Amino acid sequence: MSKGARKKRSTRPWQNPDAMRGLGDLLAPAGDVDDELELDGYEVKRVDGERAVKDYVCPECGNTVPAGESHVVVWPVADNDLRRHWHRHCWRLEVRRSSGADA
Repeated sequence: MSKGARKKRSTRPWQNPDAMRGLGDLLAPAGDVDDELELDGYEVKRVDGERAVKDYVCPECGNTVPAGESHVVVWPVADNDLRRHWHRHCWRLEVRRSSGADA
């Protein structure tokens, strides 16, 4: 291996932990919710698969949202007790139905 090749490798940013430290913000999701999942009068929060530790039943399809699967938690703005865990695609269908868009 030539000296030039060694020098190039040592200057690659992914081999320098200090250079990689600021990339977390670039790779992180922009927000908690996709614009496509928002519905007036409801709070919608995304739950990543790593944080999903229990099984839930989706109110739309009646199927299980298994532990480890990313999904959304939805509740009316005024009532946190009505929180429900939905598959993302099921909630997206509900948003489209409620907003008058075709599903």
